[in-house]
Amino acid sequence: MLVGRKAILWMILCCAVPAAVRAADMTARQVTALLFATPSGQTPNLSNKDLSDLDLSGLNFKKAKLDGVNFYGADLTGADLSGASLKAARLDRATLIGTDLSRADLSGASILRPNVFVDMATPRAPILSFRNARLVAAHLNGRFDSVDFSDADLTSATFGPRDPREEVLITPMASLAAANFSRANLTEANLSMNSLEHANFRDANLARANLRGARLGGANFSGATLDGADLTGTATVGANLSEARGLQSAIGLSATR
Repeated sequence: MLVGRKAILWMILCCAVPAAVRAADMTARQVTALLFATPSGQTPNLSNKDLSDLDLSGLNFKKAKLDGVNFYGADLTGADLSGASLKAARLDRATLIGTDLSRADLSGASILRPNVFVDMATPRAPILSFRNARLVAAHLNGRFDSVDFSDADLTSATFGPRDPREEVLITPMASLAAANFSRANLTEANLSMNSLEHANFRDANLARANLRGARLGGANFSGATLDGADLTGTATVGANLSEARGLQSAIGLSATR
């Protein structure tokens, strides 16, 4: 009987181990070779590849088609992903120190708990850039302090835990202190319960955005549109709301001032 149990346990382990250690679809060298071999003016296509845990730091992805790519745990430090198509891509736990994602299409992408900074000290250059990127319905959670979201399309994006089954005890909210959202489109975005102290929302569109319970101390809303935005329970001490538009239709604002 004991032998039989050992045999069953051995079979379970043999079946389970390959799944746990399954390698990426390509090596870092193969990805590098493909990118370098792509002629100028052509677009590399790595759609739906598993590139998890690879060291891809410093690479120029040449505006590659990366829709559905799994970059979980990959090192993209200093990588140039500007203008790339990353629809529904997974960048969870990826290292994004100084990564350029400006003008990239990250619609529906997942960016959970990435490594954006060298250490826990005050953020300093190089800073991750989503400038003019498309992040429609994207999901972001983790520390994004001082990250550049200027001119980005964040319509219906979710910042912070989206599901109570996520690791809310480890990352109970997104940290976006001093993040730059100037001129960004945050229509119907969910920023509730997050840390947004000293964030820059100058001229941003926050129509119908969910900011319930957010920490907005010192945030700049000069020229921002807040039509229908939910500010119930927010902390706005020191925030500049004097030049914001649509305050008359914002929800819960009177209770926070």
